[in-house]
Amino acid sequence: MADVDAIDRQLWEVFADAGRMVMRHVDRELRADLGVTSDDVAILEVVLNAQPVGVRMSDIAYRLAAEPRHATYRIERLEKKGVLSRRADVDDKRVHRVHATDQTSEFGDLCRARLGELIALYLTDLVTADRRTDLVELLSGVVDGYRHHFDPNDPNDIPPAR
Repeated sequence: MADVDAIDRQLWEVFADAGRMVMRHVDRELRADLGVTSDDVAILEVVLNAQPVGVRMSDIAYRLAAEPRHATYRIERLEKKGVLSRRADVDDKRVHRVHATDQTSEFGDLCRARLGELIALYLTDLVTADRRTDLVELLSGVVDGYRHHFDPNDPNDIPPAR
């Protein structure tokens, strides 16, 4: 077992608590206002940036750092809202691509605007600008390290439970 000192334990607890707190509040507000979560907003952004070819569902799961079934569930909900559609890939019928609909851009703008307000409420107003820059650098290193060492699309890359 790896040695975990007090600062590592404290970092883990603060990191996990901050993520849970912010996401819980942001997602609660987004659900109440627009019927979506922050994952849905991320999906909309990925899909809008991938037009006109669409984006593979597996790429969306990777972007969310989530299991493919979670991405599928979120995409199905957005499809029922009429803001996304799924179609077979023209070159490989086994692959489904997610595409924008006529409603995606407008709905995505609403979602991004509301998310921006919530970011200001839950992050910007609570942490000074210079500290936010430090946080971005630190957390980007965590995300990059995770993606480098553990690919969420490959169950063999997830470290075993200890």
